Amino acid sequence: GCVRAVINKESALIFDAHNPTIKQQAIRISQQLMGKDNFAFRDGEIIFRKGVKNKSTQFEIDMVEQIVREVCTMYSRRIRLYEPIVNSLMDRVTNEAFSPSGLHKLVPLKDSLQHFEMNVKGALHCITELLSNDEDLLDLLLTEKAIAKSEDRTLPIESHANVEMILEEYARQLNSTLLEIDYMLQRVQSKQDMVALSLDAYRNRMIQMNLYLTIGGISLAFGTAVAGFFGMNLENGWEEAEGVFGLVVTGSCLFGAGFLGGCYYYLNGS
Repeated sequence: GCVRAVINKESALIFDAHNPTIKQQAIRISQQLMGKDNFAFRDGEIIFRKGVKNKSTQFEIDMVEQIVREVCTMYSRRIRLYEPIVNSLMDRVTNEAFSPSGLHKLVPLKDSLQHFEMNVKGALHCITELLSNDEDLLDLLLTEKAIAKSEDRTLPIESHANVEMILEEYARQLNSTLLEIDYMLQRVQSKQDMVALSLDAYRNRMIQMNLYLTIGGISLAFGTAVAGFFGMNLENGWEEAEGVFGLVVTGSCLFGAGFLGGCYYYLNGS
């Protein structure tokens, strides 16, 4: 997503001219610098030339500023595109909180934001590394260094103050973009955690219901087991005894109810 270029005092060469995005960026840079007809395409490269009307300006500084500005503007536009996508997806996921597809919809967006964050961090790191080195900042002043060399003098270290102020402003813009990306990533992560918690709660309720049904089935199994034993066509001597049937039924029901009550008592922790 960033522009790569080799810049000297009167011309600049931008790589990857076959990329339509780079071409559009070169056109915008050209319009900001000197007009529409001051660059040419050659073998996958874009060559800028210093215009006649700008002989008094420092072409290399203007070129660096326009490239950094173009990158910052591109990232800012991309943030504006992400905002409605994130908001829309947050609403859709909220409405589908109990659907596993909600989590799957968040993953591609999160991956895209993380890739975007990596690009912005790379650009910001490049500028901060440049700002931390006074010699590198002085090396940007190609025109002033050439004039100083012709006059047999050296540039003072304070000469890069203007360039430093320009780069600090764009570093601030990139840092602001990075904060917005981090905010959107936190929103996506929070929504992802909420959906995961909702699914866990729903799953726990299903497991609890299944457990209660299992306990109820076991409680009934005591009565059916006794009924099965006495339902066999075998003589046991109790067939003609009075009151045995009621006693067996009552005992089976009480045993099953006791088991059921004990399980509920244990599960409720009371």
